[in-house]
Amino acid sequence: MVRDILRKLSDERLFFAVFFVFVFDLPFSEAIKETFLVLSFLLILLRLSEDAFSMAGRIVLLGLPVFFFAAGSLLSALHSINRFQALRGFWGDFEALMAWVVFSGAFLLFFDRARTLRITLFALAGGILAGGLVGLYKMVALGDPNMELMNLGDKNSSAQFLSMAFLLFLGAGTLGREAGLSWKVVGPLLLLTGGLLVLCHSRSFLVSVPVASMALLILCKKWRALAGVGVAMLLAGGAFALSPHLRWEMTTVIHPSQDGSFLSRYATWQGALRIYHDHPFLGVGPDTFQMANIHRLYQLPDYASHGHNLFFNLLGEYGLLGVLLFSLILLSWVARVLREKENSATVRFLKGMTVAFVLNLLLAGLAHPMWGGSPSLIFMLVMALVLVMENEVSLRHRLAGRPKHSVPVFGQRHLH
Repeated sequence: MVRDILRKLSDERLFFAVFFVFVFDLPFSEAIKETFLVLSFLLILLRLSEDAFSMAGRIVLLGLPVFFFAAGSLLSALHSINRFQALRGFWGDFEALMAWVVFSGAFLLFFDRARTLRITLFALAGGILAGGLVGLYKMVALGDPNMELMNLGDKNSSAQFLSMAFLLFLGAGTLGREAGLSWKVVGPLLLLTGGLLVLCHSRSFLVSVPVASMALLILCKKWRALAGVGVAMLLAGGAFALSPHLRWEMTTVIHPSQDGSFLSRYATWQGALRIYHDHPFLGVGPDTFQMANIHRLYQLPDYASHGHNLFFNLLGEYGLLGVLLFSLILLSWVARVLREKENSATVRFLKGMTVAFVLNLLLAGLAHPMWGGSPSLIFMLVMALVLVMENEVSLRHRLAGRPKHSVPVFGQRHLH
């Protein structure tokens, strides 16, 4: 009887129902997101123990830097003078670890990877639409000047999430028939995400997303899509010129010295360096930048709820260990993908997605933390998709030699 219950709980239909709710709520509802993330994680563990335990090794090995980073986060939290808040911050990093297991497990364990990807994209798009409608209501009815997607917080946090989602949708569009997708499906997702991203009025992403998008399409050799996206971005730039507010946004992107909010970040970065001086190895603890005693001790500005920079934020909260472990996540990802020498559409997609994602992360990371909360979960989603596909290509090369044609990584597969 117990075995029958466990078998029913490991059924993929139940998993995908829970998984859909989790992904839908990434930008929409914090409490439901956390609940269904934990349920998805437990169902993946159950699936692994039931009939595919050999896959657990691949999940761990592919994501080993994520496990190391979570361990470093725990050490930093236990070291913190604000231990309770820092342990709450560690929970956010443990959520990222659970998300890695959920996303990589979903792409590895279920027999139709293309279906898994489509479910993920449509759930994510539904959540963005729901959160965007609430944000639009607040902008129109309540007079808020910027788009803010529900549980993501302020406009910059929303823009971080939307930039990663935009690149994921764009990359999915380049896969086309292989994943059962078309530009007729992906195009509206790009318009939705891109439109909401512009309404966030977060200037860094007006640079990082176009640069990353162009890099993605060039590496994938999608020339018609490149022309279409280029024209759309030129038209959007022309529309910006009609609005004094957006025109100012573009001017300060080109000349950041004219932007007081960018210059004000210098004081935060200086404070992060003072924290590093006192706590060089483990920092002051994850998600404790905003604590009153940290502000008082290190003369941080009132608005500094985080480091306003990817690596300064890591340096202050996690110390040198955290910076090195986060860098290991990126470097191991890039090294795995760029080592592939095959010139197939699949490998071009893997390289395009990797380069685009890292470009967006580093360019926007000059002014934003880019890690924590829902942005770190979609980070795990993109990384899981790319690394699982790369691992599949690499394994098939080792088993069958280097084939003349592209190695298929979608479609129905025999796992047992």
